[in-house]
Amino acid sequence: MEACRLDAIDGTIERPLQLAPGTRWTYSMGPDHPVSSLRLDGMTERLTRLAVGDGVARVEHTDTYADVNPLRQGRKEILRFPLAVGAAWNDAFAEPGAVVGANGTYRYDYEEEASSRVVGMETINIGIGSVPAYRIERRARWRKSNPTSDDMTGRRWQGRSAVEGLEHSVSWYAPAVGRVVLKRSITAHPSYALHLQEAGSSRHAIVTELVAFESPGGCRVEGEPVHAQRFADRRPLHYPLVFSDTWEFLLQRDPHIPERADPAA
Repeated sequence: MEACRLDAIDGTIERPLQLAPGTRWTYSMGPDHPVSSLRLDGMTERLTRLAVGDGVARVEHTDTYADVNPLRQGRKEILRFPLAVGAAWNDAFAEPGAVVGANGTYRYDYEEEASSRVVGMETINIGIGSVPAYRIERRARWRKSNPTSDDMTGRRWQGRSAVEGLEHSVSWYAPAVGRVVLKRSITAHPSYALHLQEAGSSRHAIVTELVAFESPGGCRVEGEPVHAQRFADRRPLHYPLVFSDTWEFLLQRDPHIPERADPAA
């Protein structure tokens, strides 16, 4: 199987590259974590259908890179096509969240407002080689509230009945492979906003990296991760994460997980 061509695409990208079903992407979060894979099952101008890992279905809006969630109000836009250097957009949405843990399950309300900007085209060195990619910076503010649980009845609020936070991320989207090939993100308390850019390159950041790409009947390229990392002892910054029986502790510690409904329904 031949190596893939990862050439740059000049100018504005009007729409995502149409790829063949069976195309695969493999991502790493570092040597201490198993790799995760995506397989393309089908793609139209409106929807992209993927299989995650051993076959869990994921459906995305093709033009925004966001997962389809019938329970969501508003619009989530990780990308926005046409895509060009200098493009900027805002998005806002609300959706229920649900976390299944070792000690029980809880649900909550989640709100997010974000601003994104395509700041440039860069050639980055990652596991699959040197890849031209759009650098997209996203700044989001989120809020979690109204947690409920049938089996965690001892939880209480210590202060305000909501938890707020920031997530700053940088994603590199490579048109030649049709997906983000590197993402660096960091979460923190709103009071830490002035320090997030510096902290984003530290051990506190979560970095996901493409380490293999395969086109059916065409090309394949793979390699070892260069940047991928996720350290288990690194929690969101500037929160008092001392274990307690409060809702604040859980909502600060646990990443947001959308409650799921059948996207095909």
